[in-house]
Amino acid sequence: MNVSWNDRLQKTLEQLEQLKNQRDLDRLDLVKGMRFSFGALSQSLGGWMQWVNSPEIMSQFTQEELLEMSDQLIDMVSRFVQYDQEITDSGLQKGLGKQREEEDSHKFVI
Repeated sequence: MNVSWNDRLQKTLEQLEQLKNQRDLDRLDLVKGMRFSFGALSQSLGGWMQWVNSPEIMSQFTQEELLEMSDQLIDMVSRFVQYDQEITDSGLQKGLGKQREEEDSHKFVI
């Protein structure tokens, strides 16, 4: 079955909305939902990278359209990186950084 990119995106958006609306999930289901979210993000980023690496595609957009895309992406990425920093700090407060150092020190390397 040939499914268009937009159809796949729409289905992904619906699945993400369903995940967000489910409040009775256990911890494993929540982690599975995060994995699905990152998979969706990865696919989307891959498509974006194909576009921005193609002068033929990007030259079809006006200066104003490119500025709008750039502003939107910078805003989204800034929010994500800020959230990443908050969660990393939280994890470090829980001792996850120390745990990782201990795991790394027990590795045998040839």
